[in-house]
Amino acid sequence: MAQDGWIGRFGASHDRLFSRVHGNTCFFPFHRRYILEYENIGRTYDPNFVVPYWDATQSARNPMADPLLSASALGTNGQGGNNCLADGIQGNSQLTYPNQHCLRRVYDNNGSIKQWYAPEVISSYIQSDTSLARFREDIEYSLHGAVHLGMGGDMDSGYAAQDFSFMVHHANLDRLWWDWQNTHNSFMMYDGNGSNGPASLSDTIPEDSSVPFNGATVESVMVLGYGNVCYTYDSSPSPPQSYPAAGGGQNQQPSPNSNRRPVLSGSSNMANRILENSGIQGALGSDAISRFFPGLNGWRSPARRRSYQEKKVPGCGEPIPFPPRLTPEWVKMHGYDADRVEMFHKHACEIVEVLNNSTYKSPY
Repeated sequence: MAQDGWIGRFGASHDRLFSRVHGNTCFFPFHRRYILEYENIGRTYDPNFVVPYWDATQSARNPMADPLLSASALGTNGQGGNNCLADGIQGNSQLTYPNQHCLRRVYDNNGSIKQWYAPEVISSYIQSDTSLARFREDIEYSLHGAVHLGMGGDMDSGYAAQDFSFMVHHANLDRLWWDWQNTHNSFMMYDGNGSNGPASLSDTIPEDSSVPFNGATVESVMVLGYGNVCYTYDSSPSPPQSYPAAGGGQNQQPSPNSNRRPVLSGSSNMANRILENSGIQGALGSDAISRFFPGLNGWRSPARRRSYQEKKVPGCGEPIPFPPRLTPEWVKMHGYDADRVEMFHKHACEIVEVLNNSTYKSPY
């Protein structure tokens, strides 16, 4: 793909569409369609090619210890005066967009990476956000930006898609969106502002000639397992048995799909999800549950036997780390409202504070 110019094309298209697909609800459908097209191109080289997801919350306490950030996977920090990536699957890559340069990686904490958003914060977003517009802000201002900034270099730019870390990171954000859709039975909810004004399912997803989507609409990517969106996630519910009704580009309210099961955690670790949910339910009062984790109202932990493979994770049970702020430069580059970003960051810190001040012990 790199030799045929596809890596540069994806970087260029994302850069040119940047202002239209960030800071509005189109953020989710655009990146779902974008990763899908990356897979489509990849399958012309290898029919078994898929983009895996990278659940960065699993290493929130110490991102440097994430096995994907190793010399045998996504690579480590950049080296030399130009911070060139020298190892990993894209080690020593030379890029041509927007100019000739090496693929750069510049960790955001003097050679290390600041702590990321814990699974419990994302769990609160999934459970408590009742509109896609709100969920988009919560995700875009939190885990989305934290990982981009933590990796730095090309990932801290409009052409970040040239780093494969971008693809696996956004695949994870897509997983979280799918979990949110299932939790609220809102497969067709598309509210707030889109890329060209009030959001509508009939909106055409922004595209660039270098990576065309052939006029795909937002509605065409809303439900996994239907149309050309032929994939699912191993830690998420399967597609609904029938395609949710919403026609005419109208925004859908929660649908009566009684066979759906809510996803009450942002973690992809199925065993720890149960420990997280039961721990929060037992540690917080009813008011805090209703405000931050409403999905746990009436939830009952399923009976389970402990696997001999389960081991205590280093650091689990310790206080949850407070999440980092987005940098002023990142906020400006995206055209975000700085006061609104700060409001969302304070809300995330409040979730962490409530949990840390209770008897809850994080399994992560």
